[in-house]
Amino acid sequence: MNTNPTHRFRDVLFMLFVSMAVACPTVHAEETSDTDFGQQAIRIARGYPDGGGYIWKGSTGVCETLTFAGQTLLEKQPVGTYCCGYTLQVAFKLAQNHGLFDGKTYKQVKQFQIEWYGSTKETAEMQCTLAMQHLGVGHAVKHDDARPGDFGNFWRTKSGHSVIFLNWVTDDDGHRIGIHYRSSQSKTDGIGDRTEYFKGHGGEVDPERLYLCRFNEPEPKPDDDADEADAPKERRGANR
Repeated sequence: MNTNPTHRFRDVLFMLFVSMAVACPTVHAEETSDTDFGQQAIRIARGYPDGGGYIWKGSTGVCETLTFAGQTLLEKQPVGTYCCGYTLQVAFKLAQNHGLFDGKTYKQVKQFQIEWYGSTKETAEMQCTLAMQHLGVGHAVKHDDARPGDFGNFWRTKSGHSVIFLNWVTDDDGHRIGIHYRSSQSKTDGIGDRTEYFKGHGGEVDPERLYLCRFNEPEPKPDDDADEADAPKERRGANR
């Protein structure tokens, strides 16, 4: 038996460190390809600096004015952001980059914004998921199929939140016990990454009321250069 006080103290510290390491939950890395919508959503989301202030009441939630078809959807609020505004801002930019609003009217896209905020009775619970589905630009995602960069919202005991999913938090057995996300919230004084835990695991998030969604990726456009390369030489040079 080790009777040296210094050695015993060192051993106690070592065992404490090991026990803490074993009990520590795992927040998984954001693993996506550079070409999928999830990675692009995260890249856009991280393009907005952390912080900036969290201001909810009497504001739009966005830190830049959103316009469509020459009309204003939402005015930039003077200071700060809040959750629905920040996530919409990221989603709006991603959708426009890929032409997902092409052929839509201002009225349709404005309704998309309203539903994203859960401002109708029908969309109050599932918010962005129904907004995507109603406009025909996205679909619901099961928890088992979630990918970094998905959009979503969830409900706590007394409040809700709109987020960009980064990954699950799991215990040592691989069971989901929380969610790691990016959004705008008071805990990060505006934009930032945050982890929250599910009910029964030290948190207030209800996993049964956690909804995820993803934009439909458009079909790849025909490669004009490839078509030209396959054409007969006479035709390829006819219009040059």
